[in-house]
Amino acid sequence: MRRSVLAALLALVAAGCTGPVEHLTEVLTPSPSASASPSGERVTRIVGDGVAVETPFAGGEVGSPVSVTGSADVLGAQVAVRVLDDAGNELASTVVEASCGDGCVGTFATELFFFVKKRQPGWVEVSGASAEAPAPVVTVPVILAP
Repeated sequence: MRRSVLAALLALVAAGCTGPVEHLTEVLTPSPSASASPSGERVTRIVGDGVAVETPFAGGEVGSPVSVTGSADVLGAQVAVRVLDDAGNELASTVVEASCGDGCVGTFATELFFFVKKRQPGWVEVSGASAEAPAPVVTVPVILAP
């Protein structure tokens, strides 16, 4: 924690903010629990052809909004992200642009808002277009929380 406070103070000084600081807090980011694979290994990244999903973690519990991040090398740098319930019904979807595409790997990040009445299994699906069939798709199993 001390390193992060020091880093924040150095960032303020570098940005030209040299006035007195009355209150400093750390930036909080959600960190869902990583699930264990059958081998006992923690699954923190799901990789497919052309798409890799960093968050959410496989088997992790997600609420609304769910933050989806990763990297992709897809046609036009366009990445489709969907939240699906256990029956495959679409609860939310968006298209986000990766920082690079068409032969280079770019990063992407988005948040999707969804609604479920009760805690249940579901999926986060990330896909993109490819000049070669089939299109890259990564599906991350999650627990959807109200």
